[in-house]
Amino acid sequence: MDTFNHNETHIQAIADYLATGANAGCDHCLGFELEHFVVEANSNRLVPYLAGTDDSCAVHDVLKRLSGFYDKQINEIQSDGNSYLIGLSRPGLNITLEPGAQLEVSIGPAHTIQQIEHLYKDFHSEIEPILSEYGFKLLTYGYHPTACASDIPLIPKARYRLMDHHFKSTGKHGICMMRASASTQVSVDYSSEQDCIRKFRISNALGPLLAFITDNAPVFECSRVDMRTSGLAQTTQSGLPLPKRMVRMAIWDDVDSARSLIPPASFSEDFGFRSYANTVLSSPAIFSVQLDENGEPCPLCGQRSEYTGFESFGSVFRDTHFTKPLIEHILSLFFFDTRLKGYMEIRIADSLPLDYALAFTALIKGIFYSDEALDHLEKTLIGVAETAIAAAKAELREQAYAAIVYHRRAADWLDELFDLARAGLPLDEQQYLQPLQALVDSRQTLVDCHSAETINTLSEVGPR
Repeated sequence: MDTFNHNETHIQAIADYLATGANAGCDHCLGFELEHFVVEANSNRLVPYLAGTDDSCAVHDVLKRLSGFYDKQINEIQSDGNSYLIGLSRPGLNITLEPGAQLEVSIGPAHTIQQIEHLYKDFHSEIEPILSEYGFKLLTYGYHPTACASDIPLIPKARYRLMDHHFKSTGKHGICMMRASASTQVSVDYSSEQDCIRKFRISNALGPLLAFITDNAPVFECSRVDMRTSGLAQTTQSGLPLPKRMVRMAIWDDVDSARSLIPPASFSEDFGFRSYANTVLSSPAIFSVQLDENGEPCPLCGQRSEYTGFESFGSVFRDTHFTKPLIEHILSLFFFDTRLKGYMEIRIADSLPLDYALAFTALIKGIFYSDEALDHLEKTLIGVAETAIAAAKAELREQAYAAIVYHRRAADWLDELFDLARAGLPLDEQQYLQPLQALVDSRQTLVDCHSAETINTLSEVGPR
């Protein structure tokens, strides 16, 4: 991490931007993001962003067909002038593509879980006939069930190419994260810096438990995760270690310690917007960038994005005025378990089937918008530190519900979290908890529920 002495103006600019979240005008709103793999319906094989030379269809074609339902198209213009459709937008709902062409649906800000459900079902009703015509479908797993990361091409987006290059020198799993993982993310508001700090610390402390209950990656790098207990396989087809559980969390913990895991000093007395700003400014920028009016890299603005290695944001942009788009660009290049972007984004859950994704949203809403739940958890979690969180992840991966997390059994923690969430939700939203509640009651996760036959069918299919 660079020790460059940051411009005080830049630190304050980022801190002020984070503070605007407390005055965003959306009290107790929710953001919801669900990432999907587009696969062939009959074989579950990967569908890439662009088709090959055999006139087959691909994700790009799906977006083009879907664009009539949206007000705005988002295009990536390459330095050679070629333009590629990579996103769609309309009020309340955006579609974007992750590096390996994972299709992400973003909804919000929404006031209720019902609103999220209705908007998602509108999206699904529009895309389903298109997918069916092409012989495709959407899958929701934490990791691609039929392809190794090295078989998945990146979409034509300059920042992804530069990030992919950078992560090769910061950990073993950057390629897996970018090309083959998928998540469910829920965002919540904060009313002040102190409210943000409290929610941020509680979210990070609960992160291992939240990741455990949303574990949904039965296959990793074409190897069945249920082999973890059989002794039949210790590594994957790609040679990477085969995690026993919580595959996606294991990946993120080995991508880039400067921008994943938990921000340093999160539990220190002086943690706040300024220390978060100092953390991001001290971290590698990866690439220089000139931004267009959308805050996106602009190769036609007269300057291409260039790789800057481990030079920090503070150094790369030392002579640059920090506009809102630039601050948003900087914050977007951090992938902490929970990150700040003018709101608090909880990124710990695997991609989940809709009912389970809404259950996770209800769990987050019931806890983080309840003063009673937050007061209780703040007292219960006093003294938790980054080392304890890392130990909790390791213990849950080995012992599941029997794990001892912060001196209590994981099963007891999860029972309590669902009780707190139910008490914090309005009556008409408590029912959304049921799918995940049923897993906790049966002391299982979705990974436990996937039958060996189903996992075999998925993992035996090779790349397209």
